[in-house]
Amino acid sequence: MRIAGIVAEYNPFHNGHKYMIEQTRKQGATHIVAVMSGAVVQRGDVAVFDKHFRAETAVKNGVDLVVELPVPYSCSSGEIFGKSAVQILAGLGDNVVNSLAFGCESDDIELLKKAAKALSNLKDNPLVKQKLSEGLSYPSAVCETVKQIYGEAVGEILRSPNNTLAVEYIKSAGKFLPDADFIPVKRKSVAHDSNEISEGFASASAVRQLLDKEQSVSNLCPYSTKLVPVHSLKNMEREILFRLSCMDKEALAELPDCSEDIADRIMMAVSDCPKTVEQFLDKCKSKNITMARLRRIMMYAVLGVKKSDLVSPPFVRVLAFNNKGAEILAKCKASTIPVDTSLKALESTSEQAKRIIRLENRAVSFQQTCVTGSYQPVNEYRRKIEITK
Repeated sequence: MRIAGIVAEYNPFHNGHKYMIEQTRKQGATHIVAVMSGAVVQRGDVAVFDKHFRAETAVKNGVDLVVELPVPYSCSSGEIFGKSAVQILAGLGDNVVNSLAFGCESDDIELLKKAAKALSNLKDNPLVKQKLSEGLSYPSAVCETVKQIYGEAVGEILRSPNNTLAVEYIKSAGKFLPDADFIPVKRKSVAHDSNEISEGFASASAVRQLLDKEQSVSNLCPYSTKLVPVHSLKNMEREILFRLSCMDKEALAELPDCSEDIADRIMMAVSDCPKTVEQFLDKCKSKNITMARLRRIMMYAVLGVKKSDLVSPPFVRVLAFNNKGAEILAKCKASTIPVDTSLKALESTSEQAKRIIRLENRAVSFQQTCVTGSYQPVNEYRRKIEITK
């Protein structure tokens, strides 16, 4: 049994995801487990579809087991996102996951490993701080520093978001899944976040844009759905802006990744009484603060996430599985963290588990309200997880 782990968002699931799963099978994986973002995603936004629909869609299209990457990990920086997902895969038990598959722009595994090693050695590097002071964003400062120290080819790997995440997975696997091998799958036809559509393939960003315009995506996604998400934070703009206006500098300082400079910018932006979230973000942005980072901080504020919440994931929640997925779960009897379908069972395992479940439940109601345009409280405790046929 060769079990491959995949880290994904499936926001939404499309032909490119199915292609990656098929390629992972072709390279020897007999079973596949995916760690998937829950209600909130890494770019600091809500998911377009309900997480259970996305998980079941993945299982119907080649994944055997889907487990959740909950808030706060799902809406964190690439480093924390990747590390937490790999920790969840490792938490299934020793030697359960023995391969790590990921999409990337470059499938040169040796170059990706070199980039992972370079990132590991960059902590507190003065060159990064110097380039930040020159006005570069953190990702650009890291990329330029790696180029300067390790060469052009290694630095260029970090230009692509997909490569950057792949490098984070490799870096974390060295610590948490040291015996796992890697299955790099080169993206087909279109680049990450591209608006281009080619040969039935499009990026998740392009698919989301079509859904927002209520245009058909049947040729881009291996399933049919009548669901047309509004997919917009605009439905909660007043609530978001009100929440931010109620926060003082001390409260902002408790948010993950919120520096003193960003806290000052948020305070100033709020004092200007922006009428939209877009206006608020534009007022906060600077050359070395990315929009994605600001959106994540905004999401932390809305959901009540604190820096103290970003510890190792305390459990593995199962979202969907098939018969092969049940075989994977049977191997998890010696898991290093609790594995279950039941939130009630998981929250009884620790105070940290209870806290993470509370945050994710807030995110679920927030996501459903954003998507539907009306308040949608959701009781995740009543959700029954059964074998997907």
